Amino acid sequence: MHGLMLGYDGLICLIALLNRLLWPRLNRDRESVGPKAETFTGGRAKNLARVALLIPARNEGHQIRRCLEAICTSTDSSVRIIALDDESTDDTWRVLSETKANANQRLTLLRGAPRPQGWRGKNWACAQLADHAGDAEILIFIDADTRLDAAAVENIQSTMLARDIQLLSVLPRQEAHGLAALLVYLLPWSLMAHVPLFLGRWRRKALPIAIGQVLAFQRSAYQTLGGHAAVRSAIAEDLALARKAARMGMNGAFLDGANVASCTMYTSWSRAWRGFQKNWCYTVGHPLLSCLVWAWLAYAFTWLPMYGLAEACLGHVDLAALSQWPALLWIGLCSKRYLQMPIWVFVTAPISVALGFVLACDSWIHNARNTTLWS
Repeated sequence: MHGLMLGYDGLICLIALLNRLLWPRLNRDRESVGPKAETFTGGRAKNLARVALLIPARNEGHQIRRCLEAICTSTDSSVRIIALDDESTDDTWRVLSETKANANQRLTLLRGAPRPQGWRGKNWACAQLADHAGDAEILIFIDADTRLDAAAVENIQSTMLARDIQLLSVLPRQEAHGLAALLVYLLPWSLMAHVPLFLGRWRRKALPIAIGQVLAFQRSAYQTLGGHAAVRSAIAEDLALARKAARMGMNGAFLDGANVASCTMYTSWSRAWRGFQKNWCYTVGHPLLSCLVWAWLAYAFTWLPMYGLAEACLGHVDLAALSQWPALLWIGLCSKRYLQMPIWVFVTAPISVALGFVLACDSWIHNARNTTLWS
C-alpha cells in the first residue's frame, strides 16, 4: 500500500509540474498566440470576425459592475456586449442600468424571460443571450464574477481563428478571501494534479473539460452542438457542452487564462458553499463516481497527512503518510499561478480536501432533491 501511495504521489506531482510548464497559455501579447488569422472567408479577413460578449447574471448586484467596467474599458468598440438579468431579486438590474449609462453605450441590456419547464436557469439565460447575439461569428460567454484584462477578447478571437478552434475555454486566475478560499482553492488544485492539461499543446481535438467562467464558441459549432438547448437540463452545462464537442470530434482547447482574466466566484463562506453545491457532485461526471473520487482524495490528502503528523509527534515515523505533505505543497506551488488568495490556504489544504468530499455528498443530496440555487 505504501508503494502504491508513493507511486500515486509521484504521478500527480509529475502531472502538476508538466501542467505548470507546458499547459498552453492565453497571453496578453497577441503575437504569442500563434500565426495571425489572415485567411479569408467570403472575401473578408477572418481576423475581423464579429464577436459578441455574453454575460448571464442572477443576483449579481454585488459584483456585476466590476465585470462590466473591466470589459467596457478593455474591449474593442466592434465587440458587442450583452448582459441579461435572469429574474434577479436583488439590485442587479439597477446596477446594470447605471453601468450602461456611465460606462459604455455599447452595452445592451436584456431582461430574461420566465424559465420554461425542463430548463436550468443559467442554460436558459445563455440561450437567450445567444439568440440576441445578432450576426456575431464568435460567442464568448463569461460569468458575472469574471473580469477580462486588456486585449483578452482580441486574444480569444485571434487564437480561435488562427488555430480553427471551435470551442475554447479559459481558466482565469481565481481570487478568494476569508474562509471562501478553502473551497475555491480546490478548483485549480484538483485540475492541476489530476488532469493532463499539458496535452493541449499537441492535441487539437476538444477535451471533455471546460469552465463556464470563460467559454467561447464559433457560432457554427455552437449551432452544430445544439447550443444550450441541447443541454437545457444539465447542471454543469459547461462540462456537458465540452463532452458533446469531444464526442463529435470538434477542435477545441482549454487554456491557461491567468494572464488575461480573473474571477472572484464567491465573496463569503455561505456563498461559496451554496454556489459549489449546485454542481460539485458532477466534477467527475456521475455523482456517485464524484463522491468516490473525493472520498479517495480525502483519505490520501486529509486522513494520511494528519495521521502521519500525529504519529510523528508521538515519535513514530510513517513515510507514506508524511509524504502526503510535500505532495500537497508541491501541487499547491504548481497551482499558485492560478490563485490569488491568502497564503494559509496552502497549509490548510487537508481541510479543503475534506470539505471537497463533504461538499460532493451534500451536492448530490441537493441535486437529488432538486433544491439547488439557479436551478
